[in-house]
Amino acid sequence: MAAPHSNLTRLVDLAREPSSEKRRELLREMTDLFMAAPEDYSQTENDQFGQILGTVAREMEMEVRQNLATRLANVGNAPRSLIVQLASDEISVAGPVLARSRVLQDHDLIAVAKLKSQDHLHAIAGRPEVSSAVSDALVERGDDKVLVRLVTNAGATLSETAMETLTDKAQTVEALRRPMVTRADLPPHLLNEMFFAVSSELKRMIMNRMGDVDPSIIDGAIRQTERRMKMRANAPDPEQVKADAFMAQLTKSGPVTESMLVNLAKQKRITESTIVFGKLAGLDLTTAKRVLGDPNPEALAIAARACRFDRQTFSTLALSRADETRSLSAAYELLELYDKVPVEAAQRVMRFWRVRRGAGESQAA
Repeated sequence: MAAPHSNLTRLVDLAREPSSEKRRELLREMTDLFMAAPEDYSQTENDQFGQILGTVAREMEMEVRQNLATRLANVGNAPRSLIVQLASDEISVAGPVLARSRVLQDHDLIAVAKLKSQDHLHAIAGRPEVSSAVSDALVERGDDKVLVRLVTNAGATLSETAMETLTDKAQTVEALRRPMVTRADLPPHLLNEMFFAVSSELKRMIMNRMGDVDPSIIDGAIRQTERRMKMRANAPDPEQVKADAFMAQLTKSGPVTESMLVNLAKQKRITESTIVFGKLAGLDLTTAKRVLGDPNPEALAIAARACRFDRQTFSTLALSRADETRSLSAAYELLELYDKVPVEAAQRVMRFWRVRRGAGESQAA
């Protein structure tokens, strides 16, 4: 679409003026001209607008560039070269286009994510849609604030690699835990890895989600857990070796039983009761310690229900690791928790926890 002759003449005259004020007026009028009907321009005309506006904008103060970026951020066919230029500007200018412009392509966003500030990354993480490739770039460089915004963005697609990295980070970054657990696309094997790092409320949420998992995908999820455990496996744990030796000696006098576990717990023989608990539950020593040492009782309730331990066994184990002044009402609350844990869901969770023992045995072999 050709601009009226009078407008073109005026714009040419303005372009010849060297003053900052005239340049500002040129930028405003050129922008107004484009915004009047941006969809009517040919690609060539669009490119020409981008070249002229970009050249003039470089010479303008930040406030002018901010206004330009805000006006163009929601324009679907804004000049691409200009939008890319604005996206690499200071964050007060770049923010609107990074957050909203549909003109920016994945490689534009990735380039910004690799080079610009955390504020730039934060703006990208909040876009209505974030591809897995862009998410990978954000996860690679982003600080905690960026990662939390990315994970809480339902429009962000996360690759498996990104989810694994974020799951690992969530073990130490508390702000990531709830967003990770509540993401609908977090796969079961990573959901279970979150268990020991999260609050009681989130533990129960994980349990509820595990109860809804299609049984047909559990085996595949278990294999993913095995893969991650084997990748992390180091030399055999000396404590596990000692625990296995203790169990070998103990079994010489007969089978290991639930009543033996209860007696050890009542005697406050923490090390021995942990080893026996691990044996009965099919857990490695590290996981057994985490279950029994968790200040919240949900993990123990899951293990006890999955192994079909007696209710009294569960309460004895829970109370043996608690403050001696724990009230009788608290004991009843524990039993109520035990009764509420669905056996099938508990058994699914335990399958994931038992993988660590299998990975350790493979490494030892």
